[in-house]
Amino acid sequence: MNHKFFANISGMLLLTILLTGGCSFFGEKKDRAAGEQNFWQARIDSLHRALAPDARDHVFEIRLTKKDGRFTLSGKTDIPGLYDSIVKNAGRHGLPVNKIVYLPLPDFRDSVGVVKLSTANLRTSPSHRAELASQLLRGMPVRILEWKDGFYRVRTPSGYLGWMAKEGLHLMDSKAFATWAEAPKILMTDNAGAIYDTLVPGARQVADAVRNNVVKLIQQTGDYYLVEIPGGKRGYVPESSWVMLDEWEEMNQRFASPRDVVLEAAHHYGGIPYLWGGTSVKALDCSGFTKNLYQSFGYLLPRDASQQYKALEPVPLTEKLDSVQAGDLLFFGRKTEHGNKITHVALYIGGGRIIHATGEVKTESLFPEDSLYNDARRQTLLEAGRIFGSYQLRIYPYYTREGVKIFFAQ
Repeated sequence: MNHKFFANISGMLLLTILLTGGCSFFGEKKDRAAGEQNFWQARIDSLHRALAPDARDHVFEIRLTKKDGRFTLSGKTDIPGLYDSIVKNAGRHGLPVNKIVYLPLPDFRDSVGVVKLSTANLRTSPSHRAELASQLLRGMPVRILEWKDGFYRVRTPSGYLGWMAKEGLHLMDSKAFATWAEAPKILMTDNAGAIYDTLVPGARQVADAVRNNVVKLIQQTGDYYLVEIPGGKRGYVPESSWVMLDEWEEMNQRFASPRDVVLEAAHHYGGIPYLWGGTSVKALDCSGFTKNLYQSFGYLLPRDASQQYKALEPVPLTEKLDSVQAGDLLFFGRKTEHGNKITHVALYIGGGRIIHATGEVKTESLFPEDSLYNDARRQTLLEAGRIFGSYQLRIYPYYTREGVKIFFAQ
């Protein structure tokens, strides 16, 4: 018997068994790791869809990583208790390391920013080159979430998120903001104006001002108000261009259905140039126009057209728009397999006509017999919504003491 031959054969068989068995072992281990990763990623994705489907409303920037055989959850969110929601009922799965950062950051949990520029840009990321998402007007309070590269990440009273350059905000703690909220203030009703350092000829401009700006009233001097801008600058404005905020509130509360005054005001926006993200009378996009217009009457609409549609009471559409009333909003876009995609909004003024921002704020018609007919708009008309009666939109306003409670509840 050739013992050497059988020894060689036995060695080869053992090596083969070890190799094939080892491949099976390592393959199973790899499959288990992939299974764990898929399990946690599926949970993250599911909660993302459920809790934060729209990045304009919530921060959900969660990452799943693996190092030294251990999974870690990191990133940022403004959703309290998100980690606990992710790991709830995980069963036999090992829990990931929790490195999630919750917003607002600790340094800003007692901070409120108040816009000090007449028109402050809100961007999609912390850079002056980033897309313009919206604009905020002087006197608006915002929640401060975090700070990066000279920009504050903020949440507006309507819940919209974005980044603002530090130069546009005056920061206060909750006590200082309560004092600001309770102080007498005035609101600008003209489209544009200025704040001057004195009342003598040749006075210098302290700041510009636009419709819906809010400033603190110091005292009245004849036909002028001495006012203070958030941050401390003072100057004079003509009484005729401003209204006491308390009077403005009372006036709007008396309007159960202020269609006539809204329609009259809408015509004062004619010719204002279009700007993507524009929300002031300096320049407007379509939803910026409707938002700014209705803000003048105490309605705080969401920022974008698709959000505005979701917030309103639906109105059925017919060929002749019989159910649509002047003052309602019309929504345009395209049909998709997932439903209507809203991309444009206009104010309906009756008789088939609309006022909207497209190139500039202008009047057009949805009826072919009208000389102002716009066929492209008519072909893309999808939905209609009613504002009047939607009292949940009537936050009166976010500067008052009651408004502080609403604001801090967000």
